[in-house]
Amino acid sequence: MKAGRKVRRYPRWLWCIPMVAASLYGESYELGRGFSLGDSLNVGGYFSTEFESSRTRDRFTADDVAVMAYGDLTPALSYLAELEAVGFYQKDFTDGNENSDRKFHIERLYGDLWVNDAFNVRFGKQITPIGYWNREPINVLRDTTSNPLYSKLLFPKFLTGIDVNGYVPGADNLNYHFFAQSTHDMDEEYINIPNTHFYGLALEKEFSWEWNGGGSVGEYIASAGGERTRFVQANLKYENEACVVTAEAIAARTAYRVGGDEDTYAGYLQGLYRFTPQHAAVARYEYYDRRHDDYRDHIGIIGYSYRPIYPVSLKGEYQWHSQNDENRFLFSFAVLF
Repeated sequence: MKAGRKVRRYPRWLWCIPMVAASLYGESYELGRGFSLGDSLNVGGYFSTEFESSRTRDRFTADDVAVMAYGDLTPALSYLAELEAVGFYQKDFTDGNENSDRKFHIERLYGDLWVNDAFNVRFGKQITPIGYWNREPINVLRDTTSNPLYSKLLFPKFLTGIDVNGYVPGADNLNYHFFAQSTHDMDEEYINIPNTHFYGLALEKEFSWEWNGGGSVGEYIASAGGERTRFVQANLKYENEACVVTAEAIAARTAYRVGGDEDTYAGYLQGLYRFTPQHAAVARYEYYDRRHDDYRDHIGIIGYSYRPIYPVSLKGEYQWHSQNDENRFLFSFAVLF
C-alpha cells in the first residue's frame, strides 16, 4: 500500500491500554468483549500470529496487534475506534532475517447515528459494507487463516465517508447500504486501494432462517494511476447449526490510461462443517482472473479450526495453487480480548 500523504505515527504504548484498564477495572472484564467502563466506554483488542511454510520460505509473523474502544454516547449515537499494527514482528527462518513494524494505523474510526429501522448513518472510517468476508476484519472471527483474493484486490476494503443504511420500508427483511467517499482515507498507509472517489449500493435479504443473499454495485478511482473501476458483486449464504456454505463473486471493469478497458473476475465457494462447537473442518475454492496482465489462479484450500472458547482460535490450512510455486501451509493463533 502506498502513502498518499504524511500519516501520524501513534505511540507504541497504545497497545498497553487494555492491560492498564485491567488493573483498574478487572472485575468488569469479559474475554471477547473487553473491559466495560460504562455504557459510553468499552476497551478491548485482539492479536493474531501466523506461521507460513512453503517450498521457498518458512516464516513466523505476529501479524495483527490492535486496541479498540466503543460505546454509546446517547441512545441514538454510538462510536467505535480501532488502531492496529500489522507485521508487529516477523522472523524468516529461511534466511534468518527479522523485522518489525510497530506503527499503529487507523483501521476504523466512526460514529453511528440511529434514527429508525429504515434510516441510519455511519460516518468516518469504516468497513466497506460489501458481502460477508470483508465485514469480518478480525482473524479470530474468520474460518480460515488466509483471505480470498476476491476480498483484497477488487475494491477498497475501507471507506472514509458515509454509509446510509437500514431496512427498506415495505420490503420483507431487505437491508440496504448506500456508501460514499470523496476525500482521502484517514490513513492511506492502511488501505488496499487509496482513492478519493468511491460510491456504491449494497443490498442484502434474509430469505429464511438458513438462507440470505445479496449484491452490490460500485465505482472507485484509484489515487495511484487514476484508473476508474466499476464492479458488480453477488453473495449467498446457507447456515445451520452444523454447516455453513458461503459464495461470493465479483466482476470488475477497469479503464486504464494505457491499454483501454480490461475485466477482472474473482470469487470463492467455501464450506464449513462443525463436528462440535469447538472443532470444524473447512474447504474453499477460489478463482481469480485479471485480464490486464493475463494473470489467473485457481486455489484450493482445506483446513481445520479449533476454538476452545469462541474468542480464541487455532487454525491450520494447506493451499494448492495453479501457480505451483505458491503452494503453502498456514497456521494461526488469534485471541479477541
